Order: sequence, then C-alpha cells, then structure tokens
Amino acid sequence: MHESIDDICKAIDENLLRNLELMQEKIDVNVQMEKILRDGYIELAKSKYIRGKESISVLQVPVEDQRVVTLFELETKLTEETGKIIPNFDINLKKSDNNGDEIQDPIKWFGVLVPQSLRIAQKRFQESLYLVVRAANIQAEITSVVDKLQSLYFLKHTSCSTNDPKNSVILSC
Repeated sequence: MHESIDDICKAIDENLLRNLELMQEKIDVNVQMEKILRDGYIELAKSKYIRGKESISVLQVPVEDQRVVTLFELETKLTEETGKIIPNFDINLKKSDNNGDEIQDPIKWFGVLVPQSLRIAQKRFQESLYLVVRAANIQAEITSVVDKLQSLYFLKHTSCSTNDPKNSVILSC
C-alpha cells in the first residue's frame, strides 16, 4: 500500500486534517440546524397564538383509520471504499405515494386559511430535515476517515516493528 514510513505519516496527517475539517463542518451544520428548529418552534408558537391553542394541536392530526403519508423519501446509497461500506443519504420531496395518489400537504389538516407563520414553521422544519441528512453524511465520512486512520496507524506500527530498532527510535514510532 505505502512504500515508506514517510508516506504513511503523510497519509495520517492528511486524514487527521480531513477529520478536523469534517468535525468543524458537522458543528456548523448542528448550529445551523438548532437555529432553524428554534425559528420553526417560534413560528409554530405564533400560529398557535393567532389561531388559539385548540385549533393548532395534535387533535387535528388524522386518527388511526386515516392514512398518514410522509412528504419525504429517504434514499440510502452504499459506496464501497477500501473495503469499507460507507452509507450516503439523500432526501427528496415526494409528489405521490406508492399507489400513485397525490400526497396531501399536512398543513391542510389545520384548515384552508392557515396563518402565514404556520407555513413558515413548516418550511423551517423541512429545512431541518435536509440538514439532518447532511449531518448524517458528514458523520458517515468521519467514521470512514477514522477507520482509515486506524488502519494507517496499524500499518505504521507494523512497519516500525519490522525495521531495525535503532531506526524505529529515530522515526519515533
């Protein structure tokens, strides 16, 4: 795989830097998701205040005999990289369900003329779903990088132990 200790150390450094970049990206996505969710809950509270707490509640959600269908479809793609399977997620807005029926927008459960703040809240929660998928993809890549690092550390350790003891001290394995 790698020819020398220097190549292994360089690959370890690159993977460590990539891991740090991914961690920062995941933190940024989590912060952005928290802001969007907070805004969504504030808009939901506004709409409850405008229409009254009884008109926007769990009572408007369809009961068991009615069918509830999700607006989003999660796709999982598995890619194989260096012998490890890495999941990659994607989310799409569905227009119709498996039977070909058009999916009803859940906001219509609360009436025809709903407050604008309820529509904004729905958009915020939908945006948060996209960020959740992005965070999951970042986490999968972090896991992949950590696995690569472990295999590189093992390779470095085995390369150092097969070298002359004087060289392994100099190379600081």
